[in-house]
Amino acid sequence: MELKKFWVRNYKSLKDATIEFPTKLTAVIGPSGSGKTALVEAFEMLRNSRYGQAAVGIEVWHQKCRTIYELDRGKKTLMSNCTDGAEAVQEFLNGIVVIKDINWKAVRSLQPAVREERLLPDASNFLPFLYTATGGAIPESLIEALRYVFPVRDMQFAADGDVLALKLTTEDGVTLTQATMPSGVLKTLILEAVLETKPAIVVVDEFENSLDPEAQQFLIDELRSRDVYAVLTTHSSVVLDYAKTPQEVVMLRLVGNETKAWRLRDEVKEKLKKHNLTLSELIGSGLLVF
Repeated sequence: MELKKFWVRNYKSLKDATIEFPTKLTAVIGPSGSGKTALVEAFEMLRNSRYGQAAVGIEVWHQKCRTIYELDRGKKTLMSNCTDGAEAVQEFLNGIVVIKDINWKAVRSLQPAVREERLLPDASNFLPFLYTATGGAIPESLIEALRYVFPVRDMQFAADGDVLALKLTTEDGVTLTQATMPSGVLKTLILEAVLETKPAIVVVDEFENSLDPEAQQFLIDELRSRDVYAVLTTHSSVVLDYAKTPQEVVMLRLVGNETKAWRLRDEVKEKLKKHNLTLSELIGSGLLVF
């Protein structure tokens, strides 16, 4: 399934915003109040079919078939030139995962040993979700991935009756539970657990929060290596400068009371070369005019 466009109208400052997807990874940057979190919430509305007075829509291609799906004030519109368009787009929508405003208190707490097929946006059901995604046994591939950001030797679940806990052993033999693990380790685990479920779209608000530069680069590589569309809102220069092409970056600006969105083009490379700047430096310089 190819994601071509996502749009939202009449939601907060997003009066009429459309984002096209020539790349699978998209870093969304803009000043505070420019609409980054509103954009994340719009993806959440589409996933949950919760939209109120807003209109949210998506254009996807599946086996050379074009399907447009929109929710607008209680009305659903579907246009497709293939017979399984409705089924295919719904499956795609079900694969949207949104992560925002992580509830660290809940993430660090003991949680019930129940099945959770879907991660809540605030990750408050993280432990049972991880338990479900891994079948109760942390795979070596996940532990190996975690070693890029933390010196972990082993990790396993500790179930006491109907209560779940997570135990991590470091290379030095120190045992940590989820209550004492660094936030960066937990956020890495949250994203790795999501990737285990093979989502269609992963949307992360304030991606860099709790992650050091090396962890950010590692997780960007992880997202790129999977067959997933990733939308990351960010203030981080690391994310921008780690972009493979300027086309991976969308800039948001508040013009009046309305958010305007621009995806950078490859012509930006000429400005980078001319001024000998990194992408984050160029964006901060004010030399980009739209």
